[in-house]
Amino acid sequence: MPTAGTEAALRRLVAGLASGSPDYDKLAPRFADVVRKDLPVTHPLFKSLGELKSITFRERGPLGDDAYNLVFANGEVFMSAALDADGRMVGGILQPGFKVAAGMVPTAGTETALRRLVAGLASGSPDYGKLSPQFADVVRGDLPLTHPLFKSLGELKSVTFRGRGPRGDDAYNLVFANGEVLMSAALDPEGRMAGGILQPGKPPVR
Repeated sequence: MPTAGTEAALRRLVAGLASGSPDYDKLAPRFADVVRKDLPVTHPLFKSLGELKSITFRERGPLGDDAYNLVFANGEVFMSAALDADGRMVGGILQPGFKVAAGMVPTAGTETALRRLVAGLASGSPDYGKLSPQFADVVRGDLPLTHPLFKSLGELKSVTFRGRGPRGDDAYNLVFANGEVLMSAALDPEGRMAGGILQPGKPPVR
């Protein structure tokens, strides 16, 4: 069963992203900063998705967040939400639906960018010079969460292309010694990583 309030928090956030005016008072300060910085990307995405038709609880994530499938008039996304003691949304993940067409190959450089970012997150010292300024700010703000996550995952064993997202980002399955994640990467004209998503997966069966 989902934690009380997470579905309402996601519905409120989605409505705010679609309108371009999220209710930042309903978000924890640090997460509000992330949402504010991501708005130039998330606003057009959610505006294009159209009316929210259904929201279905999927599972509880490794960070204590509740994950849901959200189906819209023009597509679907996988999102999660975690709340603080005051009921404000403190974080979560966003995974747009990815499509793989016959013969589709990843954009040159996206796998290398992800491998470099993962290594930096695990060490606690990402190479911010290889990220666009806006995305570097997001990564810097998320580091207190992402550093322990990637450090605990252990050695990266494999990276497999999954498909292309609605924003032109390439999605990959990353398998580590102690678990797996779905990540995507988009590059700017200078070859710097300009954005992407992160969806923690399940730990491997022992």
